[in-house]
Amino acid sequence: MTVGLWQTADTEHATPTQAAVVVIGAGIIGSYLALRLREQHDDVLVLEARHVAGGASGRNGGLLLSGIAHNYAAACTHYGRELTRELWRTTIRNREAMIAWATRLGTPVRRCGSYVLASSEREADELRASVALMAEDGFAAEWHSTDPLGRGFVAGVSNAGDGVIQPALLTAALLKASGAALRETAEVYALLSGEDGVLVRARGGDVLAQRVVLATNAWTPLLLPEFAATVVSARGQLLATAPAPRVLERACYCDEGFEYFQQLPDGRFVLGGFRNLAFAEEATYADHTTSGIQSALDAFLARYFPELADIPVERRWSGTMGFTSDGLPLVGRLKRDERIAYAIGFNGHGLGLGMVVADELLYELAGTGSGSIFTARRLLPEVVA
Repeated sequence: MTVGLWQTADTEHATPTQAAVVVIGAGIIGSYLALRLREQHDDVLVLEARHVAGGASGRNGGLLLSGIAHNYAAACTHYGRELTRELWRTTIRNREAMIAWATRLGTPVRRCGSYVLASSEREADELRASVALMAEDGFAAEWHSTDPLGRGFVAGVSNAGDGVIQPALLTAALLKASGAALRETAEVYALLSGEDGVLVRARGGDVLAQRVVLATNAWTPLLLPEFAATVVSARGQLLATAPAPRVLERACYCDEGFEYFQQLPDGRFVLGGFRNLAFAEEATYADHTTSGIQSALDAFLARYFPELADIPVERRWSGTMGFTSDGLPLVGRLKRDERIAYAIGFNGHGLGLGMVVADELLYELAGTGSGSIFTARRLLPEVVA
């Protein structure tokens, strides 16, 4: 979100275009927000720095899971039982919303179920405790005291309701269904508050908006410095093999969420993770891959799925995620200009929480919210309305 002076020489003095609402970011959150905002406003413009689903929405593993990276027992310790229960309910509502929209719009979706796999005895103990706590709180999950895949994991938990989607196609379909106007390659580099609106300075021409909604996740601090200490970027790396014989039916999460994988209908095996091997190096906006983490992904594949050892890797890529200081997304409006709103900081759970979090922001903007658990006021009371 930096733009050179020379890149705007032909537009910087032009009269800005007008829009009732500008959504910044054409990922899955921004596209869904555009669709919902179009229910209230005819004039919605989406500005995207690259292209639709060009960020994390088109660069993730495609897993649509209930829960968060913490298992239920660990989340209860970290967040408390009541908040953990609400988080799980939220992810299930979001999962069902994502599946419903993918089905309605005709983009690929499979309710194939999931396994959360333990990589250690300690993690197995936590997963066993999690299943008991989940049962008490009304969540269905099945405990497996041994590896349900038979591949060397310690134990596992299955959830039949989980699935996978094609996130880039769903993002594009949501945006198309919204009917909102779209400008790609339109990096936004400043937001200037004025009496007659918010001037959105963007490559390709400025826009004067009456409402600005940021769906910019990790990139938010580059536009709103108030979030510099609260939202940080982190890179996630993945690979995909060429089509291979069927070895896996379910979506899988293991090692406390630091590895995740699925096999596509065409046989390609998608695997991501190992950010925990290099936290400092992966705290970056760069989207290239690194030999250390890609080697770890290769080793994981060889260890647990040796029959794929001779299948060539077809693609290696990475995506930039936004992490908050307490691990939960942020929704709200700025105190200095309540016309600027945001739904950001998804901590690697844009698919798991995105639609419900976006709805929470819309409820707040409409004055019908009853106090979202994702309100930014919990972390930034001095800058949030």
